[in-house]
Amino acid sequence: METEACKCPACEKRALEEQESEEINFAVLVALVPILTITLFNTVGLL
Repeated sequence: METEACKCPACEKRALEEQESEEINFAVLVALVPILTITLFNTVGLL
């Protein structure tokens, strides 16, 4: 349930910064998945 966002420059800048932050966080998460998978397999003894 999203309310209508304010259109002032400060709010628009904050929204853009939040979007960029989310994209960076997602990229870091995607980059960590292979490392975590290899670590898990090594711990279990599959590699």
